[in-house]
Amino acid sequence: MDVLIRTRDLSKTIEGKLLFDNASFEVVPDNCIGIIGPNGCGKTTLFKILLGLVRPNDGELWFKDNIQIRYLEQTAIRSQNLTAHQFLVQTTQTDSIQQQIKSYELQLEDPAIYDSSEYEEILEKIQKLQMSDGRVDNTSRLEDAIDIIEEIGSGKLSLDSKISILSGGERQKLALASVLAQSQECDLLLLDEPTNHLDIETIEWLERQLVDFPRAIMLISHDRYLLDDLVDRVFEMRGGHIEIFDATYEKYEEQKNLRQHLKHQAYAKTMADVKRRKASIEKMSRRNRFDSQISSKMKRLKKLQHVENPIIKDYLLRFHFENVFKSGKNIADGGNLSKSFDDNLILNDVSFEILSGQKIGLIGPNGCGKTTLLKMLISAEKPDSGILNISRGARVGYFDQGHLSLNLDNTLIEEILRDQKDLKETDAKALLGQFNFRGNAVYNQVGKLSGGERARLAFLRLIMQPYNFLILDEPTNHMDLESKTAIEGALNSFSGTVIVVSHDRRFLNNVTDTTFLMTNTSIITYKGNYSASRLQHQKELLNTPGAKLRDMPGGNLKKYVVKKSFTDWTTRRKYKIGEEILIGDHNLELYEWAINNSRLKCLRKNK
Repeated sequence: MDVLIRTRDLSKTIEGKLLFDNASFEVVPDNCIGIIGPNGCGKTTLFKILLGLVRPNDGELWFKDNIQIRYLEQTAIRSQNLTAHQFLVQTTQTDSIQQQIKSYELQLEDPAIYDSSEYEEILEKIQKLQMSDGRVDNTSRLEDAIDIIEEIGSGKLSLDSKISILSGGERQKLALASVLAQSQECDLLLLDEPTNHLDIETIEWLERQLVDFPRAIMLISHDRYLLDDLVDRVFEMRGGHIEIFDATYEKYEEQKNLRQHLKHQAYAKTMADVKRRKASIEKMSRRNRFDSQISSKMKRLKKLQHVENPIIKDYLLRFHFENVFKSGKNIADGGNLSKSFDDNLILNDVSFEILSGQKIGLIGPNGCGKTTLLKMLISAEKPDSGILNISRGARVGYFDQGHLSLNLDNTLIEEILRDQKDLKETDAKALLGQFNFRGNAVYNQVGKLSGGERARLAFLRLIMQPYNFLILDEPTNHMDLESKTAIEGALNSFSGTVIVVSHDRRFLNNVTDTTFLMTNTSIITYKGNYSASRLQHQKELLNTPGAKLRDMPGGNLKKYVVKKSFTDWTTRRKYKIGEEILIGDHNLELYEWAINNSRLKCLRKNK
């Protein structure tokens, strides 16, 4: 199979920090590679090296001739004064060719290149690229980009709007439309956090585009659901290394657990060896402390003692919420609530109840009013009509997605001590250290932190207080996988009530037991997590006159009827003749046997 990119012993250090060393890998046309690792480990830098925008410190890079690369940046749009249409016109040009030319021009900056045989080759490649630039039909690209916007823009994104007034989700949709337009022209798609600011419906739309994408993809993401569905290789960046797993994300998790188990076994064996050697040296010293063998044994022992403890290396943030207050059966309820902003109706005659101990996932498209509802629950917004009751016993902790609770002028130490008069500075340092803020970093200004770092700091401030009702607005935005896993563990051990807005489907599946779906100015309540609520919602939509399967969440849904009774032995559920089942990409594997053995018959195709 053709190779698109080959690297050998690639290394990169920035400001004295080693990002990765001796990285060797290949990218081939049918790859979908997930790039994962903690924030700041160098994932985006690796992309920029592959694009020729950043030079590695060491190592070799080889590219297929005339390789075409399309790139979605993490901060996709910087031009605030352009209209959406002007942005699409500019960015649907042959940018990948220009990136390649810049890459080769960067190589020519090295004086040593002029004495090598590569000099003439690079000049020839630049000339070929310059000749091919402009031959692509940019009008067709622009039309495709506009079609994509019409498909995912929900009718709210006007191409005449200035980018400065667009929401984060609308900007991300614009950037995606630009990158995915005429994407069949490229050999490799580089996507840096493509689901940032997107609602679940758009994320699922993007998934369907990428599943069918006929070229190689490299994807930086903390969305485990997306990684689960798409990737066939995983590059894990951690501790200055890139570890490669030729596996799906699910298999990667299994392999990683096995590798960690083997590392722990090897570490335990090494520590046992250290203990035995120490005892041997002490025994020899008692007999004859001038024995020449003691010195060589001490050197070998010193090397063994430098072996890294994998348990400490893989230490996760440990979030723990206190709950010292009790509330009544209903911690909150709303009756006949309505809310609008100017002519935009958010809620219309809505009623709901939040029971003590419930873990509620609040989902719905961007702009439907999820954050407004949360602000009503903390009394930062008032309903236009209706009654909203909060239990007198409720002690509310609020996490806002903009981290507005943080004082950007404070240092990290000052921010931790702000509401904790009895806390000592040494204690604050210890707490910050548990959240990966170490050394002089604790004296940095909050305003200079990255999005993920601010989220961690805001969470630390939240868990330092005793609450029984947590209201969380996008708590895992910008957080790496380890931090998400730690938050999930804390919320699952929290005995109080939680309502959380999130577009992270795996996070919702792991944490919530109830779902509030905000749609068409109403709230629909479902029992169960995100996946359970989605199936219930799909079933309701299918029973709606005029509904089309292609419009259902998740896509590729078909309705089947049971022709011969059978039992699913994994769940021990019995299916009776005449029962109807919805089957799509998400659950096809469960019913494949029954379909192949004519126990299920498709009632209708996607329409």
